[in-house]
Amino acid sequence: MAFGATISITINAIAKVLNRINQDNYGSEFYLRETLVSYRLKIRHSKVKASVEKPYVQDRHNAELVITTFATSTVPQKASTYYTVMQVPEDAVMATASLEGQGFGSYIMNATRVDDMLAWLS
Repeated sequence: MAFGATISITINAIAKVLNRINQDNYGSEFYLRETLVSYRLKIRHSKVKASVEKPYVQDRHNAELVITTFATSTVPQKASTYYTVMQVPEDAVMATASLEGQGFGSYIMNATRVDDMLAWLS
């Protein structure tokens, strides 16, 4: 299974439509280049081996968005990175893991929490 050929990310009420530029067995990459800014989203899946601390295999799912503002004659190139990771036991009940992930996501990624984190609240 795979995500669609495009993914839309809304930033400041403007939809940015990223096109899939790569896909392999365990991940996809989406990209949009505008005149002064590019958007690159990578979605990856992997396994984490058992360890002393966690003696069981885990499924690791992550998404990373890199927004690059290109250099101009007055401004250097800069990039911002936003990512999320879900790491759960490989035998986790999907419905439970989904609800837990959604709960965390709705808490941490609302406008107030994002502003708080950018203001260094902890």
